[in-house]
Amino acid sequence: MKVSIFIDGQNFYRSLLRYDESLRVDYDRLAVWITQAVGGPTATFSGAYYYVGVSPGAPALVEGFLKGLELRPGYFVKREGRVRRTGRCPSCGAEYEYTTEKRVDTRLVADLIHYAAIGAFDAAVLVSGDDDFVPAVEAVNALGRQVWVATWSAEELSTDLRVRCFGHIHLSEGVAAFRADRQPRSLERRTGLRTESAPAVARNNVIRGPHPSAPRVMLERAVIELQRAEARLPHVSRGYFVTRWKSHQLPPAGHEREQVVQQLIDAGLIEEFEVVDAEGRSVTAIRTRERTDDVALPG
Repeated sequence: MKVSIFIDGQNFYRSLLRYDESLRVDYDRLAVWITQAVGGPTATFSGAYYYVGVSPGAPALVEGFLKGLELRPGYFVKREGRVRRTGRCPSCGAEYEYTTEKRVDTRLVADLIHYAAIGAFDAAVLVSGDDDFVPAVEAVNALGRQVWVATWSAEELSTDLRVRCFGHIHLSEGVAAFRADRQPRSLERRTGLRTESAPAVARNNVIRGPHPSAPRVMLERAVIELQRAEARLPHVSRGYFVTRWKSHQLPPAGHEREQVVQQLIDAGLIEEFEVVDAEGRSVTAIRTRERTDDVALPG
């Protein structure tokens, strides 16, 4: 059995942070584990396609991560440009700019159906729980190919998508098989990087900085938003704030918001700390720090 993997990059990144923000993935081992989970030990890995939106001014390390990923055997990165939009805050009326992905899902759908039609795989694994992919799954089923869906948790999987797929893979069950070795924490702090055993850019596949500086006003808004979150929650997980906290004052959830958080930490305006959540898991949380003469917004 030939198995191909189709990864919605932004969805995978956000879901990974929600599942365990400290987990680093070895993508070679991930491909092997998914392939065998679908087809058993004799299955053949026939390619992994990673779809992502990239801003024109994206940090060099982001591109380094993507190039490192596509240097891995069988991995292909499909980039689409992010487009800039403007919005208006419903509370204060201020305008703000943000970027959003464009054509990423459409490219994934087109490739999924195309490769099914030419017989490139017997089974495809869609790494996303978004029900927008339901029509594509139905088209692949009509071509006589299997589609499996892979998510970190059942809560992130659309019921409509699940019932149309051949099977569901719980990525959490394979962590022991594809967890990457981490660098010593002191090296992470010094370089701002987290590792995934990638062959390029200091073996990294998740980028944590350094990044071009965000505008001062954006950093100020981010501090205010974190204070709002602190007032509502017993603690604010870094992963939650980056991927799930809803605010028109912040950049889009994901890489861009992560950049702002890291800049605030580097500037000493917020800090990380470890806390045990209600389920007994150790979580990296963030909190604001009292500003002093030595701690001020950059710029």
